[in-house]
Amino acid sequence: MSATSRFLACCIALSWPHVGIADTREDQLRAGLAAMERQHYATAMRAWYDLATAGDPQAQHNIGYLYEEGLGVTQQYDVAMEWYRRAADGGLAEAEHNLGMMYVEGRGAAKSWAQGLIYFRKAADKGLTESRYMIALSYFEGEGQIQNRRLAYEGFRETAIEGYADSQYMLSFMLLDGNDVKRRSAQAYVWAALALIQGQQQAQEIRDAAAMRIDEAETSDALFVLSQCESSGVKGCLRSLDSLP
Repeated sequence: MSATSRFLACCIALSWPHVGIADTREDQLRAGLAAMERQHYATAMRAWYDLATAGDPQAQHNIGYLYEEGLGVTQQYDVAMEWYRRAADGGLAEAEHNLGMMYVEGRGAAKSWAQGLIYFRKAADKGLTESRYMIALSYFEGEGQIQNRRLAYEGFRETAIEGYADSQYMLSFMLLDGNDVKRRSAQAYVWAALALIQGQQQAQEIRDAAAMRIDEAETSDALFVLSQCESSGVKGCLRSLDSLP
């Protein structure tokens, strides 16, 4: 089952109480991002380090990523976790999520879904889609908490509607499998196709399997709904999608 990536794209918070400080901070963050794009990782570290040591959560998060991946520095998971933890203490959802992923994968700490879920729930409370997916995945697999496929389905569906490809894939899997929810092969086809469009390659197997279970009329309807979803977004085509068998 596919899981979300450990690192979420570096973001720049644009609000800051003092304009002059905001300009300096934003410039430093942008300078680091530009250096990352050029693969000048040591330069990125220099751009972010003073901000990070001064307590800026985004800079702390970014330095954590450099240490996690060994970019411009020696790869050290324990150091990465410390920087992520500082950023998480500052309330940054992306850092909370990355801490959760490191626990789930046993990077820098003993592998523990239960510990990971603590941080996923914090990030999910802030609305982070990736963490909400991981909570649904934990329910699906029974990792870190009691298995509950109904809650897994609900979590996958919510984040699939928001456009998260891994959730769309998992939703299509459950709809085609039919063991925990009613089998809806045409719906599975559309959800898998939407995930595949976004590059979720595992979804191709589900789409192809679903295609073999629906007749010509159902295929035509599914393709029509898929075109609606592509043109108006999932929320715009949801009623039609839900009406498919």
